[in-house]
Amino acid sequence: MRRLRAVLTQRCPRCLEGRIWRGFLSMNTACPTCDLAFEREPGYFTGAMVVSYALAVPVLGAIVIGLMTIGELDAVPALLIGDTAYLLLVPLIFRYSRVLWLHFDWKVDPDRGADTRR
Repeated sequence: MRRLRAVLTQRCPRCLEGRIWRGFLSMNTACPTCDLAFEREPGYFTGAMVVSYALAVPVLGAIVIGLMTIGELDAVPALLIGDTAYLLLVPLIFRYSRVLWLHFDWKVDPDRGADTRR
C-alpha cells in the first residue's frame, strides 16, 4: 500500500518519501531524502518510453471509443478530437511513465547502495 501511494504521489522508489519531480517537467537528479540517483546511466529512461506507450494506448483508445459510442462520432472526427484531447494528458503520462519505470527497476534490482550522487 505504501508503494502504491508513493507511485501515485510520485515519490522515490527507495525511501518512498523524496520527491522525484522538482518542477512540472524537470526531475531531481537524486532523491532529496535518501540521495538515490534517479538516472542510473545514460539512456536509463529509455525503458520509460515503453511504459509511456503502455499507458498511452489504452488512454487514447478509451477516449476515441468513448467519443464514438457516447458522442456518436464517426472514426475520423473521433480520432482528431481524441488526439487533441490526448495532447493535454501527455505531460501527466510522461511523468508517470518515469515514476513507474523507477519503481519497476527498483523492484527488479533493489540493492543499489552505490547509486547515489557523488
